[in-house]
Amino acid sequence: MNSLDSTKERELTSVDNREQLIGMIYRAAAEPEYWPDLLEHLYMMPELQNTEEHGHSDPSSAQLSQMLDAVSPQLSMAQNQYSERNQILLEHFNQALNIAKRIYQLEEKNHSLNSLLDHIPVGVILVNAKSEILLTNELAEETLQLGQGLYQRNKNLVTQQSESTDLLNQYVEELSSLGPNESSSRGLPIQIGQETDVQTMVILSPVNHLQNPNLERNASVVVFISPSRPDVELDLAAFADGYNLTPKEARIVNYIAQGMSPPDIADKIFVSYNTVRTQLKSVFKKTNVSSQSELASLVLTGPWGMLSQSSRHFDFTEAHDLNARYFTLPDQRKLCYQEYGSPKGKPVVYCHSILGSRLENFFDDVDLAKHLGLRLISIDRPGFGGSDYCEHYGFVSWSKDLTALLDHLGLEQVQLLGYATGGVYAACCAATIPERISKMTIVSSGDALTYDSDYEATAKLYRMHMKLARDFPSMHRMFTNILDKGLHKDPNKLFKVLARDLEGADVELFESPQFREKFGRYLKESKIQGGNAFSDEVRQVMSPWGFELEDIKVSTQLFHGEQDRHIPLVLAERFTQRAANAKLTVIPEQGHYMIYRQWPEILKSVASN
Repeated sequence: MNSLDSTKERELTSVDNREQLIGMIYRAAAEPEYWPDLLEHLYMMPELQNTEEHGHSDPSSAQLSQMLDAVSPQLSMAQNQYSERNQILLEHFNQALNIAKRIYQLEEKNHSLNSLLDHIPVGVILVNAKSEILLTNELAEETLQLGQGLYQRNKNLVTQQSESTDLLNQYVEELSSLGPNESSSRGLPIQIGQETDVQTMVILSPVNHLQNPNLERNASVVVFISPSRPDVELDLAAFADGYNLTPKEARIVNYIAQGMSPPDIADKIFVSYNTVRTQLKSVFKKTNVSSQSELASLVLTGPWGMLSQSSRHFDFTEAHDLNARYFTLPDQRKLCYQEYGSPKGKPVVYCHSILGSRLENFFDDVDLAKHLGLRLISIDRPGFGGSDYCEHYGFVSWSKDLTALLDHLGLEQVQLLGYATGGVYAACCAATIPERISKMTIVSSGDALTYDSDYEATAKLYRMHMKLARDFPSMHRMFTNILDKGLHKDPNKLFKVLARDLEGADVELFESPQFREKFGRYLKESKIQGGNAFSDEVRQVMSPWGFELEDIKVSTQLFHGEQDRHIPLVLAERFTQRAANAKLTVIPEQGHYMIYRQWPEILKSVASN
């Protein structure tokens, strides 16, 4: 941190600039990316800090602890418990947390609605009484972008034909005027293209009567769009079972829901028009409808229209990579892992970073592991990616899980490769199950933060996370989830926050679109279950590890960037001094993320032993 930054921070935390600090408190409430700055300022306030003895661990400030522990809507503040300035700051901080919580809850509700709509296997558009688009799901957005009969003009939903647009607006106006106890629906075939007979079936239903607090407040009508793509079919097995339809009748229903007319259906399935009419009449009788639009509405607005698995996937909770594998542990938790390289190569277990997952394969456009004869086994830790979350998890627990997986894979001994926090997990395995480990490589990792100088050498965001997890674990979990939700709305803000305290080569990396794409993909997978596992791991790093570095006897190679501000070089040097058989290679002018540049050299080092 340069002298100008230090002067600015002293000014912001001075009594004369109390208003500025209060402003920062409320700015953080509305914009989560500013929470790191705010909490760092609170930690730096001279009147909230105790004098720390050099050479001892960085203790929590008693006064700051009192201040932050009291931040809760349920707790009342005793008068005169704090100085006047601290009491005012505490009140504002309390209000800011309440604001942040409300924003977080609203975003969660909106996220839940979007997720629900994206799971619906038909296009869904919410409109108001003026046909203005309020919300769409992914399929509807795709339809609008591709111009499949429906478009967005300014804010309004329109078709390519003025007659159809007028009819659409008429239906929306009629349905919007229905009372809370009235319900109806209208069907409207929409032409796709000027020179084709292909149609999209649109079903309109009112939403005023639903009384659903999750729906957009001004929404009047929901527009359902049947899938018009030829590669998409509806899985109507449950629909057919519910209405006792024959397979031929279910096939007719599928085509009607896609907007096809009976003559077109007859041509498509090579039967006569009369045969289709006969089957359709039977379907009408069984389903108690009287028209094709009513039948389509019954399919599209009911629970029957589930897309076939071969056409489109909407399960965002499952692992996205088809190469993911799962192993059931003795306590019935599932461990997700993925293999790269040669199946018969030298087995290497990779332990990912705290911001990553099993997908971390830094040159994933080229299978370097296969070229080097390595079988790279990358495992999601509990709560990351596809592995089940486990409360009160620790480093030693990981050794037990790895042992179970190695037994399952029939591997007596493996090499370990750990990056960042993953290096601590690897080190624990080397210390506690040395008979299963032949060699270890650790990248951008080292000993625990212990001395004042350790903290001073770290980047502000990283230092704040460490201190907050150490001193106020429950607040750290809440803060992590608020920050995580806020930043993931805008990935550019995420990269801006993470890059704020970086230097040299790391800054260049964060400006690279290729790096952002990979890093963002790994990070998204790591947080697919939320931020609890991340918060747990930060707290675990700041607690006693459960093993000693002196217990590591296996040959260990460390790679560390000279300019690393997340894990300062001094921590890697101290690791090398404490472990019996460890060597350190310092990469000049490189930072914490140098693995993205040095991955080939690191894998070559692993393969050479």
